[in-house]
Amino acid sequence: LEYGDPDWDSGHQVHLVELTNGFSISETEVTQEQFAYYMGYDPVSLDNGNVSCADCPVHTVSWYEVAAYSNAMSDVHGLQTCFDCEGDGSDVVCSPSVNAYECRGFRPPTEAEWEMAAMGGEDFIFPGSDDLNEIGWWEQNSDMKPHPVGEKMANGYGLYDMGGNIREYVYDWYALYPSEMVINPVVEPQDGAWPAERGGSWACRLPELRVDRRNLVSGYDRDIHTGFRIARTTD
Repeated sequence: LEYGDPDWDSGHQVHLVELTNGFSISETEVTQEQFAYYMGYDPVSLDNGNVSCADCPVHTVSWYEVAAYSNAMSDVHGLQTCFDCEGDGSDVVCSPSVNAYECRGFRPPTEAEWEMAAMGGEDFIFPGSDDLNEIGWWEQNSDMKPHPVGEKMANGYGLYDMGGNIREYVYDWYALYPSEMVINPVVEPQDGAWPAERGGSWACRLPELRVDRRNLVSGYDRDIHTGFRIARTTD
């Protein structure tokens, strides 16, 4: 077991990935204020017991709401939408309308893109440092609550909160890594699978915030630990 993590499993095997497209990714996690601006509602305020914080990462959303948010942002900026969605608010259901790497609109980063971005061109245990307290909010320093984005040190690519504060949905749904090298990997939504997530949250233990740590959640598990950031293919 690495770093004393009892949840380390066969899903974490080392494998090679090649990304052939450039991409951009948001410096911070999407905030509650940003989500409400594009979507017209605040999912955090709808969850009894939660306190709204405009600059804190949005949470209590499903993967499908992440896709709907991506479409809404693409529409506002005149970009191609990446998902077909039906329904509204927390009842929305979405599926990809085009391959993630071919779509020019906004979307969550693929799992490969997320890990590349989190590494920041560096070689640390956590995204940006071997000292978790420098880069992330976690169970030992968070007072067990999310914090405004961008308060900790950025990683080598200038990205904040890639470890801690809120877990982040990625584009992919969870599947075991293949053993062979893969070019532009992505796992589309499929029956019997759950969305993958990365990064750990304000309530996570130290091992859960490693740059290579994987998690998965049910598509409709809208919880206080999971939010997202956005990305888009640039070339």
